[in-house]
Amino acid sequence: MICERRRVLAVAADHLVIDAGRAAGCAACAARPGCGAVALEGMSGPALLSVARPEALAVGPGDEIELAMEGNAFLAAAGLAYLLPAAALVAAVCAAAAAGLSDLSAGALGALALALSFLPLARAERRAGAAGPLVVVAVHPAPGPRV
Repeated sequence: MICERRRVLAVAADHLVIDAGRAAGCAACAARPGCGAVALEGMSGPALLSVARPEALAVGPGDEIELAMEGNAFLAAAGLAYLLPAAALVAAVCAAAAAGLSDLSAGALGALALALSFLPLARAERRAGAAGPLVVVAVHPAPGPRV
């Protein structure tokens, strides 16, 4: 299981809205000033994630929850997001080269294969939701009195 702690921003009857920003390790990384991911995160708005709220879970805004994801679910998502597009691009360009197509045609075929390779990921996300395999395993209350 892969676990991570995140802060709860809002609570609804059936779901929690949590902060899904970068992990604390990014802040301490020596490569932070030149990191492209940090620059992209700074240009976008806050990263929010909606997670299913288990029944009778006593949690409020400001609390931290511990989320868990099965290792196999993580590997499957990583394969769909990273391995499939790269494999599709290489396979399409190799097939075009083997067929004797021009470089322009090979590039166009590679771009088409790359675009189509993201469809399974989009379908899986729509079916399970962005945080489908995430499960709340613990609540760490915020310090101080509850309001």
